[in-house]
Parts: sequence; structure tokens; C-alpha cells
Amino acid sequence: MTTRIRVALAALSFSAAVTASSSVFAWGCAAVSDQGTYGYSYSYADEDSARERALNECANRTSEDSVCEITECEEGS
Repeated sequence: MTTRIRVALAALSFSAAVTASSSVFAWGCAAVSDQGTYGYSYSYADEDSARERALNECANRTSEDSVCEITECEEGS
């Protein structure tokens, strides 16, 4: 097998691996509090994990008196 063919096959394998792994993490969400603080997430494998991250980030930025709510969740983020 020539070097060019080996390099081409290696590049093709790498490309396939990157494409497969990037499609696994597909969820992103945004959360906002009534005080205007925010939290977000992206590249999560499932919606529940993305929601949890966005809410936690929002909660860490706001006071205990404020409530954070998910404003947007999207697959493919």
C-alpha cells in the first residue's frame, strides 16, 4: 500500500470519527432569571443534562430570591 493511500485512509477514518463524536453531543439550552442573569449549555448528549447545566449556571449568577427558568432548548446546539 502506498503512502498516499495510507494517508488518505487515515484522514478518512479521522473525519468519520470526528463526525460521529460531534453528533453524539447535540443539546444546548439557555436559562434566564427574573433578575436578568443567565446560564447556558451546549454540546450535551441529552436534553436533561443540558437543562441542568443551564439552570445551574444561571442559579450560580443570581440571588437566592430569584428563580431561573429555561427559555430555550434546542437539539443540534
